[in-house]
Amino acid sequence: MEISVLGLNHHTAPVELREQLAFDPNRLPEALAMIRQRAKVSECAILSTCNRVELYTVLPEMNGQARALKQFLARTHGVAPEMIEDRLYWHLQPDSIRHLFRVTSGLDSMVLGESEILGQVRSAYAQAVEAGAVGSVFHRLFQAALRTGKAVRSQTGIGRGAVSVSSVAVELAGRIFRDIRTKRVLAIGSGHMGQLTVQCLKAQGVGEIWVTNRSDERAQAVAEKVAGRVAPIDRIEETLRETDIVICSTAADRFLLTVEQTRRAMVARRQRPLFLIDISVPRNLDPRIGQLENVYLYDIDDLEGIASTNLQTRLKEVETCNAIIETQLEEFVSRVSCVR
Repeated sequence: MEISVLGLNHHTAPVELREQLAFDPNRLPEALAMIRQRAKVSECAILSTCNRVELYTVLPEMNGQARALKQFLARTHGVAPEMIEDRLYWHLQPDSIRHLFRVTSGLDSMVLGESEILGQVRSAYAQAVEAGAVGSVFHRLFQAALRTGKAVRSQTGIGRGAVSVSSVAVELAGRIFRDIRTKRVLAIGSGHMGQLTVQCLKAQGVGEIWVTNRSDERAQAVAEKVAGRVAPIDRIEETLRETDIVICSTAADRFLLTVEQTRRAMVARRQRPLFLIDISVPRNLDPRIGQLENVYLYDIDDLEGIASTNLQTRLKEVETCNAIIETQLEEFVSRVSCVR
């Protein structure tokens, strides 16, 4: 038996490729079933976020599963396998276990030590459980990974400082606007990181907050959390005229805001600065928007530049974090007798 992981992340692939290979949350049960059937694995889970796509599997025996998983990942998303071959990594135990523990602890994140990944791993585990793709090995593995992530954060300073994706977005807003307390925010979608960003802006005293979504019910739920109000999705261009900060985090597969719409809105707003963060994967804001005058557009990859300025203090904690991970790894391997 082997625990394996096949994947790519922000270290190995650009956002354009990651967004091509991202899994639709609504189709995860189907994808998990296909992995078990095609790769002949006994257990599996998919971790698909803005920064990574990873397939975790339990292999009853080594029998060409790496090739089968690569073909599945490529063909499921309409990509030629040779296009992603050099972008992928393939780990077997104990490296696969160590990798998951590092990911869950935030040590493999674009923003070192960010906390969102812990919830994303928990969600990936829960979805795999619901799909019937998890057995005794992965129950123990993912529970151990979540414990490790919590231990790393509680016993070190790896999570201190404004370097999470949401906090970096707020820091960017502060660079563009002298006083964000007078600015209006438009939140497009109800994605987790988008909500966190809006909540951070709210905590910093930002002015009015509008929320728009294809579902009025979801928009209302998000608006209530931040004392905001709902803006109709079909009037997004009109709303943009009165907006200073746009946070987009959806699962849509198309551009929700085009360069033409933004150009017209900028004319109506007399070229006042407009700041947009596109956290979506695939991206939902036309990248050409960033070429317009007085418009500042950042996608998920751009956030790394800001995060790097706050990185040094967290780097000092990495050695301690790694020691905790190695201890947890040894305990897990011993407990489930997974030594090769």
